[in-house]
Amino acid sequence: MSGDEMFALIACVFIGVWGWKQWLAGLLFLNPLSRRPAAQLLVWLVPPLSGAAMFLVLAQFASHDVSNNPVYMFFYMVMWLAWTGIWNRILPYLGLSCRDDALERSNAAAALAVGGGLLGVTLGFAGANIGNGPGWWVVVFCGLLATAVPLVLWLVDNSVTDVIEAITIDRDAASGWRTAGFFIASGLILGRAVAGDWHSADQTVSDFILRGWPVLVVWGLTVLLDVIGRPTPNRPVPDRVIFGLVPFLVLVAAGIGEVKMQGHW
Repeated sequence: MSGDEMFALIACVFIGVWGWKQWLAGLLFLNPLSRRPAAQLLVWLVPPLSGAAMFLVLAQFASHDVSNNPVYMFFYMVMWLAWTGIWNRILPYLGLSCRDDALERSNAAAALAVGGGLLGVTLGFAGANIGNGPGWWVVVFCGLLATAVPLVLWLVDNSVTDVIEAITIDRDAASGWRTAGFFIASGLILGRAVAGDWHSADQTVSDFILRGWPVLVVWGLTVLLDVIGRPTPNRPVPDRVIFGLVPFLVLVAAGIGEVKMQGHW
């Protein structure tokens, strides 16, 4: 490994520990106010599932220099740990906390949203690792494109629908399902949009726009579903299947369908 790669590896180790500290401490030491096994189980299962998905992409679709080298496999797995750790630290500032909402308050809706967000970020970052490139900084550039856009779109959605409040205050499981579906679908679409061999930053951005614009359709559908399905005084607890699980499946299917339509990178 080169000097800059060693520096990046060491930095990612520290960032990963910092980013995952609250999540792990909440799992291991926090005594929840009310026991809800579903929320606890989701928060336990999603990290290893996301890590397994990341490892599979690296092993199967990354550059041969990475997939055939255990040292670089470890390097990019640690980078994923840091990337998702930063995501874990950002969410509480936006009003959604794994530790406080999903674990301490045993809010299953929050666990769904947090878990879906983690998986979506993993899919976007995994796409950034697909193909040949000159170095780790290319992965960072592509990863930023694939993960920042869904976050911004979700915040705009929240400004219209107050979906975060529905998740954290109303504990609306349907809103949690829809949020998870949006993040997973956008991770699939935008991860595919940044996948492929590196040519230049301009070409990457151009390809990202050309291949990633369908995420706006998914986002628009999510906003519409959030407006229709949000809790109201007349319907304080929307049906979690009709307004939650079914939209989740529709959104994820849309993401998978778009990836299949794009074909191989």
